[in-house]
Amino acid sequence: MMEYGASYNRASKNLDEDTVSILSPPTNPSPYQPYRPDSDRRSSNSSSHSINHTSWIVSPALQDALPPLGETPGGMGSSIFGSRAALNMPYQEPVYQLPSERTPSHRQSQSQSFNTFIQTPEPQPQPTSPKSRTYFRHPRHILEPWRSGVWIRFPWYGFGALFAVVLLTGVSAGILLASDGSTIDSWAVGKDNAQLQVYISVIEMIMNFLILFALTEGVLIRFWRQLLHGTTLSSINDIYESAFLWPAIKRIVRFQFNVVAIACLLAATSFIRGPLFQRASTVSATSIYSGDGSMNLKIAPFPITEYFQSSEIDPRAQGGITTAFSDVLKGLSSNTPQAYDETDSDCGEYCTGQVKGFAFQVDCSTTTQSYDLASLPEECKSCKTEDCTMNCAFRANNDLNATFFSVGYQVSNDSSTNAQDHIMTLTSTFKNDSSCAGNVQTQTCILKQVATDYNVVITNGTIDRVASKESATIYGDAMPLNKLLMEKYWPLAFATLFPPVTVNVKPVTDFSGLQYTKCVDETVQSGDTGQSCSNGTILSANVLANDPSVLYATPSNVLSTTDDSLCSLTWRDPMPDILTKMQSLLFRITVDMAASDGSVFTPTYTDASLASLRKAWNQTIPITSTRTANVYRTNKIFVILGILFSMAGVAAILPLYTGFWELGRKVSLNPLEIARAFGAPLVEGLDGNITAEVVCIERGGMAVRYGALERHGEEKKLRVEETSRATVRCPWEGEIFG
Repeated sequence: MMEYGASYNRASKNLDEDTVSILSPPTNPSPYQPYRPDSDRRSSNSSSHSINHTSWIVSPALQDALPPLGETPGGMGSSIFGSRAALNMPYQEPVYQLPSERTPSHRQSQSQSFNTFIQTPEPQPQPTSPKSRTYFRHPRHILEPWRSGVWIRFPWYGFGALFAVVLLTGVSAGILLASDGSTIDSWAVGKDNAQLQVYISVIEMIMNFLILFALTEGVLIRFWRQLLHGTTLSSINDIYESAFLWPAIKRIVRFQFNVVAIACLLAATSFIRGPLFQRASTVSATSIYSGDGSMNLKIAPFPITEYFQSSEIDPRAQGGITTAFSDVLKGLSSNTPQAYDETDSDCGEYCTGQVKGFAFQVDCSTTTQSYDLASLPEECKSCKTEDCTMNCAFRANNDLNATFFSVGYQVSNDSSTNAQDHIMTLTSTFKNDSSCAGNVQTQTCILKQVATDYNVVITNGTIDRVASKESATIYGDAMPLNKLLMEKYWPLAFATLFPPVTVNVKPVTDFSGLQYTKCVDETVQSGDTGQSCSNGTILSANVLANDPSVLYATPSNVLSTTDDSLCSLTWRDPMPDILTKMQSLLFRITVDMAASDGSVFTPTYTDASLASLRKAWNQTIPITSTRTANVYRTNKIFVILGILFSMAGVAAILPLYTGFWELGRKVSLNPLEIARAFGAPLVEGLDGNITAEVVCIERGGMAVRYGALERHGEEKKLRVEETSRATVRCPWEGEIFG
């Protein structure tokens, strides 16, 4: 049978302390033992150790001398379900009693009280016989041994924080270096469009917390190790004060160097890594090659006559050109981009590729013709005889009449193949010398339709032809050609883009100066041409607005008073632009023919025949896609500086951990732990190797107050004192303490 037992404050780790002694209840018991010397505590412990475990069995004579069961000494009640930190009530437990020492009525009453104890969390006192007894235990303390060593005292959290700072520094630097040249979208996480600097700032915030934590752990080790090896109160104050930034700066400025102040200053300086890392990454716009792909390009391999010739029933409109062909000419004249739908391809924003289509094969040659407008004899300027006049007029008409600029074309058969192979010949004459004597160059280019490959560029929903290389492949495939194209529609297109013009310069009738004659062919929609001519002494655009002579002429500058203004007039070669325009015209026609709805080919081609014809117009070509996007650019100098500042903080904190293996317990700067180390009276009697947590367990219920303490016959003091033992009041204004 078990009865309510002895009251004790805390369980012990040693079995020898689990002895029971019979106590006479004090008149005013106190749950604490303040100010008890260590020698008394040791003697008490040693005496309790000498008691054998058989003392749990108490003789009947001693039981009769104890208070009856249920009578709580000193007004203290049972607290088995209460907090062990609440030391205002003793802890009670049932203790075994010999059956031979109990009467039947006694056992019955004990059984009832025990059952009541089990069923209720806080049992009420039950009536007991006078012979019932309650047993109390002595308060017990856990004595923690001093245990030092590398692994048992290794500061895992501190070194872990430093390692995490090094690791996150490498992660930040790696992200910055890896982001160089990458797009902003490539670093987005899910639907978050935050920029890279946001992630760098989050990592920087974590590193700041870790470096402060590591600094705090190092200061703790430095503080207690200095005490362990012996130091002065001034040194202890320096260690504590140097853990704060402003005192550390003052000590460094005053050349009062210590390892804690340097570590604190460099740890704070390591925060500069954040602005450096964020400044290292900037955003700029550049071209990013996204790789190779493919796309289906619709392009006609050869021209169809029905695309050019109008099928109007009205005789007045017959012989004209179709609206589609007219729109292509207008778009090319105004340099309007050729629209193209490439949504179902890998092109993206910008891509290039090579396609097969029809174009002009060009073969050019150049000739020169000399001229000298100043070679007329002086007598021709003042002829008085009929023979002189006739001779000078003949020379002026034959020798001095020079063509300074001309653009034209002619259509003929290619004699190298057969009579059915029509070609178009383009000619251009231009004068490069700004003088009245020199050479005039004439360039002749033969154009023939062939199947070839050329490069295309597709960007922003438009397509255009890139100038073909001279080594472009010319395919020998038989191309269905209609001589009507070479005889009518290609000359019509040329005349629309570059109206034929001729500028001739010759002396005036009295041989006192020079004049020009310019004739420009005017082309109408039906294909008929008319010619407009003008005469003058200064070249002006008085015939057509798109007069090539005006487009390619260089303004005249009179070299001297004796030279005519027309002698200094020059033109540049228009042939490169002419060939580019004609090749672009064919490319636009191939794209527009493939993209048209098919009504332009009626009534020659029905829907079925046109669909069969267009099957071969789809080409799958490889492309290289390119897109313009905002990308990150990393400044490696700022990255290196950020790494150096970050590592400086880690390197400065590491020396603070020196000698951590000499400490025998976990340390902190808790006021309770500091008070025990400095021998504060309030914590006397506790374990010398105690921690703040154990102090709370042992004496957490002690009520204390900081203020003025006055005792009879003693000097008043300002200190922390237990309020149950002394009266502590608030200090008065201006009060002085000893």
